[in-house]
Amino acid sequence: MKLKALVILLLGITITNYAMAAEKPTASHKSVINYYIDSYMNSDYKKLKAVLSDDAIFTSNRDVRVIKHKASEILSQLKKNEGVVQRDCNISSTIISETDALVIARVDINYELFDGAQQNFVVIEKNNDGDWKITNVYKVFLSNESEVKKLVATSR
Repeated sequence: MKLKALVILLLGITITNYAMAAEKPTASHKSVINYYIDSYMNSDYKKLKAVLSDDAIFTSNRDVRVIKHKASEILSQLKKNEGVVQRDCNISSTIISETDALVIARVDINYELFDGAQQNFVVIEKNNDGDWKITNVYKVFLSNESEVKKLVATSR
């Protein structure tokens, strides 16, 4: 009897692992975020392409200007750097807001060798097919966090 229960348990675990492995990257907003992070860490344009909406826009700051790029431009650049692994950086993510159709996540990237940080505000929407896709990414480059904190503290 114990052997039968053990076999059933192992079979259940195997089926669960297979089902989870077969899950497509756009099945949940969490898998989309994981693909986004992994594509950044490993310069994997295929992973990013799998979770990007065709009309996604990337917005970032450069000095006092705002720069916008189409998804195709970001994928092209990432393809040129394919296989380059990001080193000496820590990445974390937080869900800022979540509904059944829209998720806003913040992905923080901190490089150990540089003074500054990068915050990515990733907007993920559920499309008509029920897939979660990234529609907007707002990259904010902070040159010195302590200066930013000072500005926020003085503006109150």
